[in-house]
Amino acid sequence: MRVMKLLNRPIVLAVLMFALTATAAEQPTLTSTETFRKAYNMSFYGFDLCGADNMGPAYRKALREKVEHCPFTADAKAAFRQWANDADKSGPAGIRLYTAEHDKLPESLDEKRVACRKEKETPAYQQTVALLAGYAKGEVNYDAVVPDACDTKAGAP
Repeated sequence: MRVMKLLNRPIVLAVLMFALTATAAEQPTLTSTETFRKAYNMSFYGFDLCGADNMGPAYRKALREKVEHCPFTADAKAAFRQWANDADKSGPAGIRLYTAEHDKLPESLDEKRVACRKEKETPAYQQTVALLAGYAKGEVNYDAVVPDACDTKAGAP
């Protein structure tokens, strides 16, 4: 009975409604980490394969951190962590194995070496490497390295 009288007061009802709305807004809603998985995979080619192999792990760490701070569901975060752990084991291993066995990259990737040299000369690449160096030293936040929104779709500008 006392609760009903209390709930009939406008200020109490407003505070209760605000609290319920804030709690609902804090619930994780995102389920697809596909864009972050693609970026993670591409980092093996964009950094490791292009000779900036110390930057690849830093970028992947920033991606992992970004996913953890985004409002992904607990299941989506756990699935990403497991997937990323597997990718870390298999991603560079295939390239290293092929290179060790053939003394060169696969033919389909040899052109990437030329593209890497050109890419490294671009201001965007140099800025990314500088950000990653700062991130590795703890001077730059993961959001500076991976500024994309949590709900960014693959291929979006």
